[in-house]
Amino acid sequence: MEKDLNIQFYDELADDYHLIFDNWNEAMSKQASTLQQIIKTSAAADASTILDCACGIGTQAIGLAALGYQVWGTDLSPKAVDRAKLESDQRGLPITFAVADFRSLEQYVSGLFDVVIACDNALPHLLDESDMLLAAKSILTKMKSGSLFIGSIRDYDKILENKPVSTAPTVKNEEGNRTISFQVWDWIKQDVYIVNHFTLKGTDDQFETNLRKTKYRAYRRTDLTNIFDTAGFVQIRWLMPQQSGYYQPIFIGKKP
Repeated sequence: MEKDLNIQFYDELADDYHLIFDNWNEAMSKQASTLQQIIKTSAAADASTILDCACGIGTQAIGLAALGYQVWGTDLSPKAVDRAKLESDQRGLPITFAVADFRSLEQYVSGLFDVVIACDNALPHLLDESDMLLAAKSILTKMKSGSLFIGSIRDYDKILENKPVSTAPTVKNEEGNRTISFQVWDWIKQDVYIVNHFTLKGTDDQFETNLRKTKYRAYRRTDLTNIFDTAGFVQIRWLMPQQSGYYQPIFIGKKP
């Protein structure tokens, strides 16, 4: 993973990250409800502790804490973690946050958890399979025996069929101001692309434009399955959006 590039990307995006969603508060609540159903059906009956090792500004961590789980959140971006702390404090939710690389969680996080999650396409920032294997092994170090890992990524099996070059814009109108958020993708290898994330803010005839850049690798589901199997995960399976209700394909695995 190009650490400095991703830290810069998410540090710069932290204040605007919620603009990716039509309604961030509704997204937090809906995602948490969907993840809770997966936890109830796939984790231990008494599962109560969750580590979100790619928490960003708190989208999943805050939603799950609001449902009563004991949540810890870590992320590579200090500014994203600061935003997550602010948002959780404003909601009166006792979440413990820290800056951490999910390839080396043992260095930053103590204890073991019933559930570990890494959602919102965070894992594919790891461009090399060796780094992905390192992350998978790192995640296992924070899991109790029999505990559950949940990850979500874009549907790269489908994306690689036609390699789209942009995403649909999200447009928000608030108090006379308009915000437009969208991405342009530059494919630089067969399965690696640069994301140019644009945010435009302003009125009808005058906008301020911000551009942030990062990279992803388009991992097929079989690729991730093989890597996590090599790391030692068991009972690996995928839930597609039509099965789970989640907005991305979900990857599930357990620690023996």
